[in-house]
Amino acid sequence: MDYTIIGGGVNLACRLEQRAPPGEILISYETYAHVKDQISCEERGHVNVKGISHPVAIYQVIDLHDNLGKSRDLIHEDYGTLKLDIDLEAMSTKERSHAVTVLQRAVDRLSRANEVAAPVIPAKKDRA
Repeated sequence: MDYTIIGGGVNLACRLEQRAPPGEILISYETYAHVKDQISCEERGHVNVKGISHPVAIYQVIDLHDNLGKSRDLIHEDYGTLKLDIDLEAMSTKERSHAVTVLQRAVDRLSRANEVAAPVIPAKKDRA
């Protein structure tokens, strides 16, 4: 028996494989959505793929997040609605300075939101 697979997913995988430079892996958004917590990827835009009526978002696989953290100065956090990816080695001095400003603003806003959400209630005095 000869086994084979057919369908849109197979067609897309084949097209992405053909577009990938040697030694690289390209994946669609649908695959990226499943692996983004474990694998670092970079968005590479959208491409028109024969047999698919809409442009397909593609991502280049970089490496496992765990591997990158060991070899590069990366900050990666993906927790619910908190998404943070910083590659300190790739940032210029100006970009790092801007990041500090943005992150300080974010911390200030988060702190204020936390204070509003959980007001401090004064402790009751003991009656002696």
